Amino acid sequence: MAYLSGARARRVAVAVTGLLLAMTAACGGDDSTKGASNSKDVDPNGELTVAYAAPPTSLDPVKNSGEYFTNQLYDRLTYANDKLQVKPMLARSWRYPDPHTLEMTLRDDVTFEDGTKFDAAAVKANIVRSQTLPGSLLTSVLKGISSVEAVSPTVVRFHLSEGGAELPAVFTGSAGMMISPKVIASGVSLDNGPHGGGSGPYTVVSFSPNDRVVYKQSKTVLDGTYWDKDAGRLKKMTWLYLATSPQRINAVRSGDVDLAQVTGVDTTPAKRLIKSGAYQGREVTLQTTQLSLMLRSTRPPLDNKDLRQAIAYAIDKKALSNGLYNGDCEPAQQFYTAKHWAHSATVDTMFRYDHDKAQQLVTQSGLSNPTFTLVYGPLYEAPAQALQSMLGGYGIKMKLQPVSGIDLSFRDGRADANLGTVSPNGGLEPSTLINQFYLGVYKLLPDADGSIAKAAADAADPTLTQAQAAKLYDGIWQKAADAAVIIPLCNTHQVWLQKGKVANLKDFGLTFSGRVDPRYLYVEK
Repeated sequence: MAYLSGARARRVAVAVTGLLLAMTAACGGDDSTKGASNSKDVDPNGELTVAYAAPPTSLDPVKNSGEYFTNQLYDRLTYANDKLQVKPMLARSWRYPDPHTLEMTLRDDVTFEDGTKFDAAAVKANIVRSQTLPGSLLTSVLKGISSVEAVSPTVVRFHLSEGGAELPAVFTGSAGMMISPKVIASGVSLDNGPHGGGSGPYTVVSFSPNDRVVYKQSKTVLDGTYWDKDAGRLKKMTWLYLATSPQRINAVRSGDVDLAQVTGVDTTPAKRLIKSGAYQGREVTLQTTQLSLMLRSTRPPLDNKDLRQAIAYAIDKKALSNGLYNGDCEPAQQFYTAKHWAHSATVDTMFRYDHDKAQQLVTQSGLSNPTFTLVYGPLYEAPAQALQSMLGGYGIKMKLQPVSGIDLSFRDGRADANLGTVSPNGGLEPSTLINQFYLGVYKLLPDADGSIAKAAADAADPTLTQAQAAKLYDGIWQKAADAAVIIPLCNTHQVWLQKGKVANLKDFGLTFSGRVDPRYLYVEK
């Protein structure tokens, strides 16, 4: 069967002699991940300190919704490149031999830090753990897997009760991170590190919750047995949490950190520093992470659909982008951009800024001085204040409540509204957005008759063509837009700022999502 890759290939199904076959990825080689370091240029004693916009919480992949602190520790079954294509990592290839089965062929040269060989049994142990561990955030994205079969050491078979087309993309994130089955069996908590169970290029030296993680090269990198020879070139790496972009910019300027994530309204000053010639960096537009206003439709007064729709019409996204972000935030009507196959042309025309329509719907809601509380993290104070001002012009009172970066009150249904990022695990596939934010973890989208869940399950069928799946998702996106429970605002830009110490920044993985992977960063001699 011909080689197929990317989101388009994941939707192709070909009938051959009565058997329904689906995507097969390229096998092994350098196509799985990309590193461009030349060993002659690498400082073997290189150390980096990186400042990030979110705090480290648990280092257990199933409990950590952001992979930026665990990508270093655990390799994944698959990898997403900057072209938004899913590529092999620990899985060399995959195919759908029938509509209810995903089969993956695995690398045979991978060893966990505790000496255990990576194989199909390890994959099975990890999937079962992710589905059953109390507190797991991955149950919804893995719900379509009914069982896992270790066919041989290098072949694992996933039996599917529903969907399945999304799994290669899902496995690019936490759900695809592999932990030693020996460590899993021990029952040890992984909140503070892998305890020898990591498969990645780094391991943990120390972990301070909500502050920093210090990493060193893993045992397999040090003894030369690690499979990806371009990864793990830093002797030591520290990731620390600094709440605001000005703090992170100043930390680079003072030399306290070597590389910093600059987000939101502060990307413009960071770009000015780069333009001055004294600093270097990389600017990216987030593709699968989006600034959004999320509304809990089960909490008054937001249980009034007219009010939610009024809010959607009342927000001037262009003014928000230009006035607050200096144009460094692309206004959005939906999660997927026009470059993505599941983008809906119809949704692009829905709920565009309309002052008169917003005012009409406020009146139609029958609510007098509707009031609700918005929770937001440290990154989002400025846009929260801007939204408060916009809605205030329609008599909608939004009380602002700043919370810590690890607050889960909205996710757990204890807050009215939230301003933050929508960034689903494996976000390249639409079903992951639905499973995490609309019908799964956050449970934002009303679906009393189950029609949306049914359409989502149908759309995730791996035997559908891309066009067939896109049509089903188009209907879901229209219903979701009409419900006005997630109001997309814009796709923000980010700048990774440095003074020049960090090499290979062009291969800083997953920057398109913000869930970055530093495996190929190094320091030059």
